Amino acid sequence: MQAPAASASDPSSFDPAEFRVAMRNVPGAVSIVTTGRMPHRHGLTLTAGCSLSTEPPSVLVCVNRSAGAHDTIESNGSFCWNILGIEHLGLALTFSGQDGSKGDIRFADGLWCDLKTGAPSLIDAICSFDCRVVNAHSSGSHTIFTGEVVAQTTRKGGEPLVYVDGYFAAPKALPK
Repeated sequence: MQAPAASASDPSSFDPAEFRVAMRNVPGAVSIVTTGRMPHRHGLTLTAGCSLSTEPPSVLVCVNRSAGAHDTIESNGSFCWNILGIEHLGLALTFSGQDGSKGDIRFADGLWCDLKTGAPSLIDAICSFDCRVVNAHSSGSHTIFTGEVVAQTTRKGGEPLVYVDGYFAAPKALPK
């Protein structure tokens, strides 16, 4: 006799490893989310960020609760979402912690300034969104921070850095 097929609503039938494999196929814009003031700045590389609303201008970023920046975003009530260009690959690697660095030392490279909230903004980012946290929602291992944009910068002509299938890449434009 065959065992009954697992239903779609049965969570034991779903393998999280399969989900991770599938998600590797979803390209994401590479960004650095920053918070804090010197010498207590924190930041991390992430692809889990997106626009949320234009009225009011809002974005959201998903931050692992184990990340050094997580608690600082909560306590400061602000973050800056910096969208990276291909020339920022080194910063993406540094802020992902692959070199073992943590905290303020990650800001040794790159040119940084403060916009309105005090969260570090990467001067030559493709765009930076300086945000005041308006909502934080815990979900699984992460917190979804919703930020109202209070200041922004935009640099025209940059080529965005993306992450897909475990690699950093640059998107190619298709002919019109």
